[in-house]
Amino acid sequence: MSVPPLGTIVGTVVPGDGRGRELGFPTANLALEHGGLPDDGIYAARVRIDDDPQLWAASVSVGANPTFEGDRERRVEVHVHDAELDLYGRRLAVFLVARLRATLRFDGVDALIAQTADDITRSRALLAAPES
Repeated sequence: MSVPPLGTIVGTVVPGDGRGRELGFPTANLALEHGGLPDDGIYAARVRIDDDPQLWAASVSVGANPTFEGDRERRVEVHVHDAELDLYGRRLAVFLVARLRATLRFDGVDALIAQTADDITRSRALLAAPES
């Protein structure tokens, strides 16, 4: 990881709403250990799981998920690319590499799914570039 991170978020994976998996983009919801959060948005990131030296490419959402009804607290949701891992109870260190966009409210689930797919494509490309 040659590009310094925009920030680091550390937390333990806890159960969420299960909505990411239903939409085709499973996410790990973090219970934060300490510190604040960056601005709401979608980020490209690298993730360390527990003390494993391997870094995984990921897309990260920070915010309150405004597309869905209800009073929602800000949260961190991590979609680890190309991995089917049971992360519940595991400690993640999330190194934010780039902010892709602001958090948006979508008119429906189909628009959210399309934008999420585009976000992941952009995150993959950014993280695969030699300077990242």
